[in-house]
Amino acid sequence: MVNIIIYLEQSNEAQEIVHELLEAKLIANASIDIENESYSLENETIVKRINSVITAQTKSMLFSTIEKLIHEKHGSEVPIFSVPITQANEKFDFIIRNSTIKS
Repeated sequence: MVNIIIYLEQSNEAQEIVHELLEAKLIANASIDIENESYSLENETIVKRINSVITAQTKSMLFSTIEKLIHEKHGSEVPIFSVPITQANEKFDFIIRNSTIKS
């Protein structure tokens, strides 16, 4: 199981992506953080960005499918990464396994 993190520039697009992923049963649950501030150092200058960030829970084996869907529909410039869920209680495990497609 993993948390997939997706950074987007527009909040409308975030809701659209969450709906697509839930309807396709590629994720079990998602939250959207609107107006998330992120900072990076570029050419010795601190750059501030405002993003919508999706955090979704799913099976790790679905990451490539999710990445492909997002890149095909929303562009390959969308940053996506995952973080493993190393521990979860039975309820959470049940939700992930039974709310996503069987593969």
